[in-house]
Amino acid sequence: MINIVIIEDSEEDYKYLADGIREYSEKNGEAISVRHYASALMFLDEYKMDADIIFMDIELPDINGVLASEKLRMRDADVTLVFVTNLAHMAIKGYGVSATDFIVKPVNYYKLSALLGKIIKKVKVNRDDYICLPVERSVVRISLGQIIYVEAEAHRITFHLTDRQITYSGTLTACQKMLPPESFVRCYQSFIVNLKYVKACSGNEIVMTDGSVIPLSRSNRKEVMAKIAGYFHGGGKWYFFVNCSFIYPITSNVSCSYG
Repeated sequence: MINIVIIEDSEEDYKYLADGIREYSEKNGEAISVRHYASALMFLDEYKMDADIIFMDIELPDINGVLASEKLRMRDADVTLVFVTNLAHMAIKGYGVSATDFIVKPVNYYKLSALLGKIIKKVKVNRDDYICLPVERSVVRISLGQIIYVEAEAHRITFHLTDRQITYSGTLTACQKMLPPESFVRCYQSFIVNLKYVKACSGNEIVMTDGSVIPLSRSNRKEVMAKIAGYFHGGGKWYFFVNCSFIYPITSNVSCSYG
């Protein structure tokens, strides 16, 4: 399902755009949901980072579409944004808020269809790179590539990201189901690590690139070591020292002595 939001105060212009999206959906067998807001402020107040594509009218009565997009980008830097305008030269302002494209009113179906085809293809490619976390009364979308490791304590889950930490109520088992098993491994009862950020691994601990030391349980050790070796084997980036139970990047200067 592709989730589209249209922010348009003109009922007639909204209908043109919504009908075009509906026609595209029927002709291409694409499941699409459309939500409509006549007010950008109401949209910003209710938005839970659950849209794939946002069509934003530039000339809105309550707040300019460009200013609304600036506020949107403070909360969601990745959602696909398309400006809708009567004046093509106004669309240049979209570059300042990373707008993907623009469409001129009245909406031409063939141009809209070509635009949707291009955008939806990109959305589908990128969708698997993100997960959504229920934080307090909102939903936070994060990139899988930002996750260094996940930690559970009592009923609190903490995502340790490259730039911040996010904590919410939940279980590590539920969290594990959201993460792709080829890139993430549960190395301990209360820890999941992103293989991308593993720096070194010994018999009872994993060292991450940010300096964090994560415990490695004896029962999971064989599976974890195999996953780490397999993850990096394709790129030829890692040595696997079998006798001393360590894995190191070949770019490091770490040596391994045999006991």
